[in-house]
Amino acid sequence: MNKTYLIDTISKIPEMVELLHILNDVELPNHYLAGGAVTQAVWNRKVGNAPLYLVKDFDVVYFDRQQDKTEKEYEMEIESRTTHSLPVDVKNQAKVHEWYGAKFGNEIEPLKDSEDGIRMWLPCFAVGVHLVENTIEVFAPFGLEDQANMVVRPNKTAMSKENYDAMNRSFKKRWPDLAIQAW
Repeated sequence: MNKTYLIDTISKIPEMVELLHILNDVELPNHYLAGGAVTQAVWNRKVGNAPLYLVKDFDVVYFDRQQDKTEKEYEMEIESRTTHSLPVDVKNQAKVHEWYGAKFGNEIEPLKDSEDGIRMWLPCFAVGVHLVENTIEVFAPFGLEDQANMVVRPNKTAMSKENYDAMNRSFKKRWPDLAIQAW
């Protein structure tokens, strides 16, 4: 049920469908549209908001050890093809370990693929979608229950309590109906 609801939600948002096609066209290796925009689209539908209400950008992850193009080059190429104005935040999961410690205070090992990166996220946001032969495929290592029920729970794999608490203060301001689980 939750997977069908998610796919139905995404398929009704032209900006997201367009982006999924563009990601395939630019041949981003091991890519997903993931995280905030995907989860917020579901939450917006649940509470009756506009589909992209409070979505500030689209998170795109991919994995490329060789780094044939930089994240910025991919962002520019993708944004040049879109017909909407929401920015795209592109992150190469092969490089996350190089900056993660400075940003979040925890050092992490190099990731093996994009799925490894998504597994480090909060369960409600650990959801990625991409197109396979024009069908939306979902990667959700923790399932979709937290996303569907607007529950935020910690993922202690790579996050500190301080970062979790700070994120939750921000989430609660934007989403007062969230059920936030303690660390």
